[in-house]
Amino acid sequence: MNTITLREQADVNTEVRQARQPQYQSLTDSRGRVIQLRELDPLQQARLVMAVGSELSTNAVYMNGFALPAAMVAHIDDDFFGFPASISQIEDMLKLLGNEGMAAVNEHLLGRLEAARADAEVAAAKN
Repeated sequence: MNTITLREQADVNTEVRQARQPQYQSLTDSRGRVIQLRELDPLQQARLVMAVGSELSTNAVYMNGFALPAAMVAHIDDDFFGFPASISQIEDMLKLLGNEGMAAVNEHLLGRLEAARADAEVAAAKN
């Protein structure tokens, strides 16, 4: 019979770490639906390119105007949507968002872009 002895070492990092919870940005479209967007990490961005395919992934208008916003949607009201793994799932999200949802998402993303540009101009002015 084997005997196992456990010893606590003083130099072991015993700090409890909490798993990072996903952070969503919420917006409301003109139909009153609450849409929550996820931030895409580099792995998700790479998987989006694979889901869309090589031909469409080189189309900047499609990627930035349709595929990326659709992939960012995590919730519409109380419904959760996983990350799309195919072009048909991206198209399904585009249908679900419709004109009102896409307008709200694109307006939100445009606002973020304008804020980033303003921050960059302020930083450049300081230098």
